[in-house]
Amino acid sequence: MLPLFKRLFHAKARPEPPEPPGMASPAVPPAPAPEQPAPEPDPFDGPWALLSGAAEPRPRPWSGAEEAAAAALAAQVLDHFSRNKPAPTAYPALAVQIMDLLNDPEVDLARLIKAIGTDPAVSLNVLRVANSALYNRGGDATDLRMAVMRIGLRGVGEIAAGVAGRTLFDVSLRVEYEVFPGRWHDLFLDTMAVAFSASQYAFELDAGRADRAFLAGMFHAIGKSLALRSLANLAISGALPEVPPGPVVDEVLERVHVEIGIVLHDLWGLPAHLKEVCRRQHEPVIPDDPGHADLHLLRLAAGLHRLALDPEDGTRLAETRQSLGALRLARRGARLHWREMQAQIERVKVMFPA
Repeated sequence: MLPLFKRLFHAKARPEPPEPPGMASPAVPPAPAPEQPAPEPDPFDGPWALLSGAAEPRPRPWSGAEEAAAAALAAQVLDHFSRNKPAPTAYPALAVQIMDLLNDPEVDLARLIKAIGTDPAVSLNVLRVANSALYNRGGDATDLRMAVMRIGLRGVGEIAAGVAGRTLFDVSLRVEYEVFPGRWHDLFLDTMAVAFSASQYAFELDAGRADRAFLAGMFHAIGKSLALRSLANLAISGALPEVPPGPVVDEVLERVHVEIGIVLHDLWGLPAHLKEVCRRQHEPVIPDDPGHADLHLLRLAAGLHRLALDPEDGTRLAETRQSLGALRLARRGARLHWREMQAQIERVKVMFPA
């Protein structure tokens, strides 16, 4: 029996009968290749490519005529400002006073509430923010003490300082506002997003001082508000043939804001370190040492703010890169802070509505 089983199991397979002519089997289509997942986007595309140096911004289409017009207009703005400087009393002293209190390790709730309570407008706005969707988790804050308990000492101080400084971005005449509608408020929101972010970065990176970084953010571009006011008055008086287009206005504000800002710091007697930040903020290279940490924090916040609004904005990119390196911040860390900046932009819109 064993030989029989061997023959059965090892027998050759019976050949299939041949197909009749013209009856060939249809070709079986090959099995589709498995679908490949879409590649994940490079996390360093866009602003990360610009920050790392892997990409460079496209050159701005800026003609020689536009360059000449911006230079001439910047000179007019500086001349108008020099003849119409604000009064020393326009300086929001309460903003710096509040931040000084927060820097005092012995500050207590009573002292902060007393400082904020000297200005009814500031007090009301702090309460409004405490009861906004950002902080209200049930039940209204009915006084400053409850607002502080809800937001925290540092948060309340920064909000109060922002409200106190908002007057610098207001216009007294409706006609001035209508020359550049919306720009005044946008300037203020941009300033506060940079200020809050610079302060937050100081805590997260353990660099500089949060109170000084916040005030640097508040006052670094204050010259833009006064320059815009001069531009509006030049247009109202007929000194300009027409209201300049947006890109020209942006260029003029960039060109003159530091020079005007330095004058304002002197006029108002602002702390020396704030004037130093204003004066040096756009230098190509800032020393890499702890004494310049606040300046690097400001430059990082301002640069990330630009990229949060427009990932292809290469304005001031070189200084942002330099401060990024000075703070020893890896690209992934910069990505996190960029996302924080995006959140901060939305946050200040809730804090300071138009």
